[in-house]
Amino acid sequence: MFDDKTVFLIVKENHADKIYKVEMDAKTQQNINKIFENSAIELTGKQPVIFTGSYSPLEDEILCIQNFVLSDDLKDAFRNPVMIESFIPNKTDMQDIKAICIWYCENTGNDEKFIAGFQKFRKDQYIAIDKIRLLYDEKTFKQDQRVGIAISDYIDCLYDGTNLIFNSYYYARQVFDLSEYYRTASNVDIDNFIGANIIDFGDAGEAFKISANSWIRRKIALINDSGVLTQYKATDIKELAKKQSNIDVTVQNEKIVFPTDTNEIKILLSFLDEEAYQGPFSKETFLSNSKRKARG
Repeated sequence: MFDDKTVFLIVKENHADKIYKVEMDAKTQQNINKIFENSAIELTGKQPVIFTGSYSPLEDEILCIQNFVLSDDLKDAFRNPVMIESFIPNKTDMQDIKAICIWYCENTGNDEKFIAGFQKFRKDQYIAIDKIRLLYDEKTFKQDQRVGIAISDYIDCLYDGTNLIFNSYYYARQVFDLSEYYRTASNVDIDNFIGANIIDFGDAGEAFKISANSWIRRKIALINDSGVLTQYKATDIKELAKKQSNIDVTVQNEKIVFPTDTNEIKILLSFLDEEAYQGPFSKETFLSNSKRKARG
């Protein structure tokens, strides 16, 4: 798959991504190619699950964004790697490296199909010169002051020509801008949530907005998009919460009294996003951090 392919680095420069090629000897390139190929085979052997932002894959599953579009800069680098500037450590800050990439192209008639593996570059892969590094050579440890990078034995993302597949959204979003596939609530969205006809925040609305973390913003975005706050009355939600999840929801003047306790907020938001449920046997209330439709 990745035999004899150029290794690229994606580097953050001036708030934009720049592509560099990595010059290396043939044996090193072959070894890295093999690592990426083995990892790509492992990823493609898993069951794809469409990425929604609300499901954590099992060990035999892989998240998938369909019809993903690679940047033109990457495609141009893949088409003509000879024209890409070589990476020089003393010229570019190595700590700004975003990812390591290897690719190959399947040409079918007039169509080109790029296959590319991406490894998120982590801080511990940067071999710095501010530490004394001792390497063993001919029965003696010697100090090595060369800068370098380490390559791990896995890839974080694979572009299969059409789709982007990955195990972890956390690492995938550090390689690509995935904001259009994972919506979190803006301040306007939070204002709309606070101002919903069936919710009463009292005087705590502004404090809630200021303290809203990424988890809360994600939940609010999903709740707003679901339409649950416009499709159901406060009394309906109160009844369903008790009946389906054994959760107590306070309603006054036909409005849900929004809690101020952090744990109670998490429980209510989880229920509104259908991630709180009562165990059929234990009758305990559980919160889930992952869900997807069982069918369809």
